[in-house]
Amino acid sequence: MEVLFSDIVGMRVVADEVQPLSTVKNLVIDPENGKILAYVVDAFRNKIICPIDVVEWKSAVLRVHDADAIIDGNEVMRVEKVQNDGIQILGSKVETEEGMLLGRVYDYSVDNASESLKNLYVAKGLLILFRCEKKIISWQNILEILPGRIVVKSGLVTIEEGAALREQGAA
Repeated sequence: MEVLFSDIVGMRVVADEVQPLSTVKNLVIDPENGKILAYVVDAFRNKIICPIDVVEWKSAVLRVHDADAIIDGNEVMRVEKVQNDGIQILGSKVETEEGMLLGRVYDYSVDNASESLKNLYVAKGLLILFRCEKKIISWQNILEILPGRIVVKSGLVTIEEGAALREQGAA
């Protein structure tokens, strides 16, 4: 099932006793393959949960075995490298191979079954509040994820967000 990043942030993390342990604050995405490397539950102290420790992922709850699933982000080399490189999906500029700016990522989605990046939601904007030329870009069209910048294929056919919503409503 496709889940928006904006819906994941704030998701409760619980163990078997159903007592909330924390909430999800961010995701660490592997820039090489688009897989979720970690769920960040405390950015200040760099506390994360690895996907292997997730037992169940429901609409508003991420269930783990126990509180020991929350570990220090520096314990996982790949997570530490991505964090140190400053790789973030949200807010990154999206441009084509030729350098044409398509906008910035204002949201993205992941597939909770495969725990991987699915779509980027990109828009140009005058200010943070005003977004125009909204587009949805599939993971398959991403060539490279760099700090602050995502390079996508040139000449790709993007889905205008409004048109995609109208299609879903008609179906």
